[in-house]
Amino acid sequence: MTCYLPDCWEEIASRAKTASRIIIFLDYDGTLSPVASTPELALLPPKIGEVLRKLALRNNFEVGIISGRSLAEIKALIGLEGLAYAGNHGLEVEYCKEGFVHPIATKASSLLKELYSQLVERLAGINGIILENKQFSLSVHYRLVAKSEMKKVKALFGEVVEASKKQGKVRVTEGKKVIEVRPPVDWDKGKAIEWLLSHYRAENSLVIFAGDDVTDEDGFKFVNQINGISIRVGEASALTCADYYVHFPEELCLWL
Repeated sequence: MTCYLPDCWEEIASRAKTASRIIIFLDYDGTLSPVASTPELALLPPKIGEVLRKLALRNNFEVGIISGRSLAEIKALIGLEGLAYAGNHGLEVEYCKEGFVHPIATKASSLLKELYSQLVERLAGINGIILENKQFSLSVHYRLVAKSEMKKVKALFGEVVEASKKQGKVRVTEGKKVIEVRPPVDWDKGKAIEWLLSHYRAENSLVIFAGDDVTDEDGFKFVNQINGISIRVGEASALTCADYYVHFPEELCLWL
């Protein structure tokens, strides 16, 4: 059962005290920044930015941001040196000027670009729809779309993407009011965390991951497997793999 983090603070604090280093991985949207009606409105609150800056300066801490946004965009939104960054749910990673892009993601980028162009054309008449081409994935945001239009959105989306999905050329995932098209590869935020840990001095480290959405569950699962701490930002849910939860990004900031 997921435990409300403040109620379990003593347990977490005792584990942190015995660790030689603490490695913190954080999602962005809904975790560091409150969920916004459009992606460009989801800005990093100054208080949280200052907390991240201070943590990154401490010798016994490592901080990484793992987001569904593109690597370039998430780096620009955070704007801090000395952090690890992973974009597109871990398909592209950067740490200490060393980078990684999954080769299958690179191979799929031309098809994703083509699908994006088709989606722009087919969904153009629907008010509130927002499309993102993140090079290694696509996002269709429908938070502002009228409920009466949702059946049409999903039908048009299927007409564009379904053939490529059936042929194994892409895979489709869903999150909070968003449908995503990704390369056909078994890669996720958990795999990105594993890749980053292989580049850290991770012996006797306490690994923490906080996220808020379905796409963060892979990160929770991996961190749990290595006896780390997984934190869901949002209400308690029987469906999450996270061991702990807080209600809002501001509450996570207080804990950090």
